[in-house]
Amino acid sequence: MAYHELEKVELTNMCAIIDEKNQKVLVQERKKSWTGIGFPGGHVEKGEALIPSTIREIKEETGLDISNLKPCGIKDWFEPKKNRRYMVFLYSTTTFSG
Repeated sequence: MAYHELEKVELTNMCAIIDEKNQKVLVQERKKSWTGIGFPGGHVEKGEALIPSTIREIKEETGLDISNLKPCGIKDWFEPKKNRRYMVFLYSTTTFSG
């Protein structure tokens, strides 16, 4: 039987918070070197489910309470220097307060 080494995977999340009334989207500068648009989010803690982790991270980073998250996609890549795969679960919501 062949042995295959399993990859280390780091689970993260981001959420686009859309203010339909004012036609705005909350963005966040994540890294100076990143030229694209980023959204608030963070890491999924051990034993934590995906949506609750996103709600927690948004509260920590922005002070906003969010709900009614809609899945938008998944982005993943392998980082050779860290020998680790990153998976970002992407969500959007128009329901927020705070």
